[in-house]
Amino acid sequence: MPSRLPPLVAALLLTLAAAPAAAQRAPAAPAACADFYGHANAAWLAQNPLPANAERLSRWDQLAALGQSQRDQVLASTTAPAGATVSLHLAELLASAEDEAAIEAAGLKTIEPLLRTINGIRRSRDVMPAIVALHAAGMPVVVDVKVLRDAQGNPYAQLGPGGFGLPDAGFYTSAEPEVQALAPRYQAAVAAWLHGSGSKADKAAAEAAQVWQMESALARATVAGTPFQVMAMKDAEKVAGSLDLTALLAAHGLKASQVALTGPAFFRAVDQLLAKSKPEQWKTYLRAQVLREAAPTLGQAFHGPWAQLYEVTLAGQAAPTPRAERARRMLLERLPEFLDAAYTERFLPVPRQRRAQAIAEEVRASALRSLDRATWLSADGKARARAQLEAMHVQVGLDVPSNVFDDLVFKRGDLPGNAMALRRWLMKYALVRARFAWPAEQWQPLVAWMPKENRLVVTSATLQPPVIGDGNDAADYGGFGALLGQQLALSLQAWDGADATAWRQRATPLIAQYNAYSATGGATRVNGTRSFAQNQADLAGLEFAWDALNAQGAPDAKAAQAFFTGWAGMWARQDKATALAAAQATANHAPAKWRVNGPLANFPAFGQAFACKGRVAMQKPAKEQVSLWR
Repeated sequence: MPSRLPPLVAALLLTLAAAPAAAQRAPAAPAACADFYGHANAAWLAQNPLPANAERLSRWDQLAALGQSQRDQVLASTTAPAGATVSLHLAELLASAEDEAAIEAAGLKTIEPLLRTINGIRRSRDVMPAIVALHAAGMPVVVDVKVLRDAQGNPYAQLGPGGFGLPDAGFYTSAEPEVQALAPRYQAAVAAWLHGSGSKADKAAAEAAQVWQMESALARATVAGTPFQVMAMKDAEKVAGSLDLTALLAAHGLKASQVALTGPAFFRAVDQLLAKSKPEQWKTYLRAQVLREAAPTLGQAFHGPWAQLYEVTLAGQAAPTPRAERARRMLLERLPEFLDAAYTERFLPVPRQRRAQAIAEEVRASALRSLDRATWLSADGKARARAQLEAMHVQVGLDVPSNVFDDLVFKRGDLPGNAMALRRWLMKYALVRARFAWPAEQWQPLVAWMPKENRLVVTSATLQPPVIGDGNDAADYGGFGALLGQQLALSLQAWDGADATAWRQRATPLIAQYNAYSATGGATRVNGTRSFAQNQADLAGLEFAWDALNAQGAPDAKAAQAFFTGWAGMWARQDKATALAAAQATANHAPAKWRVNGPLANFPAFGQAFACKGRVAMQKPAKEQVSLWR
């Protein structure tokens, strides 16, 4: 996968020094015409030897490491640059996790409204409205509600068990002594939370036992139940009985004609508890759930038992995790898009992102022009391909709605309040988050076409050298533009009928071309069949990007050289020869050298840019050159 690279090799000086001439022979072709990969990447290859015990090192590896380092900078900071709004809020959240005095002083103030809702239960019929109200306030008790995406990218609601204090329902039913020993430890923690919120010590222990009984009843139903079932809403409501699923979804701002139930037997068990358990039992159970969920952000009377149970006893840690570190982990796991927004704000300059977005549209326009020029394509084939390209959603860098974080404001001295604000935001924007979900975080370099969604994504981490820089030169087209073109080309490979036959006639010579290349300089050859799809995409992507550059006017020699150097610079890589040779049996792309030299050998414009004369490695004879979209 494409990965991000530090700016140390944003552009390489182009030298056309001739190789030493052999006796009684004409001077050799310039180095660029003999091995452009080695020529363009000479400085990087010299400066980045393969580390000991490593099998590979690439510029994408470096870009990935840089992205992670940049992410860590964001997570380590309790300050933010001027004007970086999201980064400022993130810094406030992280700072609040370090302020133990403020956490102790806050007491239960943040969750008191939730506790009042629970204490308002007088009769059995009050329980369900209280559960709905707690969900609406950002505390999803009893039932876990998620908004997920199906294979086509469409959001759907999934409801499942959410009322357990132990990590899995099996903990409540296991006969293993080690697991059974957890029951008194868990009840002791629950008793401590209930006591801290007002129950007398002796009563708190009895209340904790009641909580255990209710959770155990739900656990037994969960273990025995069907794991997953999609139902029409009317059928799901029959299963859930008095557990009002419609009201529950409405509390999350959701409405559905069908829903996925994880463990229908669990919902039947909740219905039975609603019918049979006394209001006081429900009050105790719901209070315990709220306190357990809030405990990591409360004072030591709550946080201490929570950390001892979950991090020391269950996770096996020697000591509890510092709150600030836990806050960072939570951001990575539960709110990646907020971290993504802060990362993008800090490390992707707006002018660079806009230029990348403009190049992406120019490359798409080039692909559309190429379709129009393709005399070998049928009218129907052109129409279907055009419709797909025009409908494709291209996301270059983070592009969630600008106002999506407006009401996610954190205060430096209020970790409990910040945690509740986060809960409410996660619930309110569940549908938006599902619609704008990415297959990777913004600090992870990725360029990918997602066929089921007809969506092309480029993460923010990708948008830095060597892929694209701030020089506004032709290298951006050879790097980023060709990378985009490559993904567009992959989306156009599924032809049928006469179009498929015509495409194979144009592309098939690439198999023999790559089969003839040595993978490592020895006897092992590149697998031209396995790498066929990617080799097509590399060549077609360069053709689209070159056409996009030329649409602004024919580039001069310097710009043309920068274009091809931009492509070569992305693929610099060191490989252990034995590992590279072994990989040819399974690799779906050619070795780095041939990802550069292979497509360029088919490019007349490359030979012209570097004044390659005669029979040279970097220029196949004109009649043998493969042209896919030129």
